[in-house]
Amino acid sequence: MEKIDLSPLRKQFPALNKTVDGKKRIFLDGAAGTQVPQIVFDAMFDYMVVSNANYGGYFRTSVETDEMLVGVREDVADFINAPSWEGVVLGPNMTTLTYTLMWTLLRQMKKRDEVVITRLDHGANIDSWKALEDFGVVAKYIEINKEDCTLDYEMASRLIDKKTKLVAVGLASNAVGTVNDIKRLTQMAHDAGALMFVDAVHYAPHFPIDVADLGCDFLAYSAYKCFGPHVGFLWGKKELLEELNPYRPWPSHDEVPYKYNIGTPNMEGFAGARASVQYIENLGKKFGKKFLSQYSGYNERRQILKAAMAAIAEYELGLSKKLNEGLSQIKNLKVYGITDPERLNQRCPTYSFVLEGKTSEEICKRMSDEWIYVWNAEDGAGALELVEWLDVVKKGGLLRVSLEHYNTEGEIDRFLEVLRSIAK
Repeated sequence: MEKIDLSPLRKQFPALNKTVDGKKRIFLDGAAGTQVPQIVFDAMFDYMVVSNANYGGYFRTSVETDEMLVGVREDVADFINAPSWEGVVLGPNMTTLTYTLMWTLLRQMKKRDEVVITRLDHGANIDSWKALEDFGVVAKYIEINKEDCTLDYEMASRLIDKKTKLVAVGLASNAVGTVNDIKRLTQMAHDAGALMFVDAVHYAPHFPIDVADLGCDFLAYSAYKCFGPHVGFLWGKKELLEELNPYRPWPSHDEVPYKYNIGTPNMEGFAGARASVQYIENLGKKFGKKFLSQYSGYNERRQILKAAMAAIAEYELGLSKKLNEGLSQIKNLKVYGITDPERLNQRCPTYSFVLEGKTSEEICKRMSDEWIYVWNAEDGAGALELVEWLDVVKKGGLLRVSLEHYNTEGEIDRFLEVLRSIAK
């Protein structure tokens, strides 16, 4: 079968083609925020010139803004295969939306109720739920298998019981790339009568998402880590969103999803987010044809979006294999997470490692001197509990390399070349 090549898409990303002092930059920091295609810039500019207004008015630009805010919800619903746009809540990022949901769910919780979280997650999906401990709720952890940074599902089955009110787990680790078995955890949660919250921020740019298949109750992700601007989305089952009573400045707004609005949305940001979904749809039309049959049960647009993400997943798996092999050949370097070449489809193309005798700060600065941008994860790139549990803080923290579909094998070769020179 012909090897898929998404490198022609690079020309759509202005940042990838810009030279600085005659050098092109290599962006291996996608987990902290992806680069953005031209279509997104154009949409944001167009909105600010043509339709810029607050929502809720009767004049043309305000009506257009209302239509755009419904449109972006429809786009997200298509992207994650949600039943309706009415379950999509808009916000500045996943973290803010998760805290909003936490305060909302707190109204239904009582002392000694339990939430189940993991040490594998980003702090946004740990600290938000741990905050419930201040109100007498008990937070319990699903621990991690140290050899490959996967969750202990047997432990999860023991922890999740009739006292559990919520299970909150990431679809994928932003630090070590592990993809978690959310369907299995959702079944455990629902069997115990608990709700399931999923942080899909790191997973979203790498694989297809289907909330109907996952069975979860809530799912959140941020557009700026999926080729869009700095805005975020929270999806929830409509019946739950209708039942819950969020804190909000205008209690008279009782309809879903508007009762979850906290302040004025970032209109131009959501216009750009619409374009980022359009970019993925265009990718699917051009590169996703061989994957369409896998998603025959979806409507045409959702089928194309799923095929696009399947194409991305296949291309990135090739990049992941190359990076994984290259890192394995460098002495005194330890990668955290799944490294078995036969299991790389169980992780995102995000690799964190320590190199004996070098701190992540030192490596990042050396890489930057070569116009290669990687992330210094002394705090686990937000997954502080994980790096403390792995006991790598005293070693200078993790060095994170996170690939996206706009990266190339040539960029990986260059990164490995510089890393080998640093490791000498």
